[in-house]
Amino acid sequence: MAHPLSDDDYAAMADDYATTPPTADDIIAVDVNPAALGMGRPRTGASKGGNTPAISIRLPETMRADIHRHAQANAVPDADIIRRAVDEYLHRHPVT
Repeated sequence: MAHPLSDDDYAAMADDYATTPPTADDIIAVDVNPAALGMGRPRTGASKGGNTPAISIRLPETMRADIHRHAQANAVPDADIIRRAVDEYLHRHPVT
């Protein structure tokens, strides 16, 4: 059985992180517990804490189908593909 970490162990890890934070190449995987993630729409009257505001747009059916195909290929919701596309556009075309 592994020994629990001491306060000194945590302090040493914090110091190491502060002086040499991990890079994208250092990170191999991130494990997310799906039970910790909220599922579906919030209940009526639920706190609005951390939620992002919604925006409605109209898209041609062909574009919606392309978005859906990309989402399925990446195992993400359609909204994630739209967010990524908007984010990429905004970074490539900054307002001057």
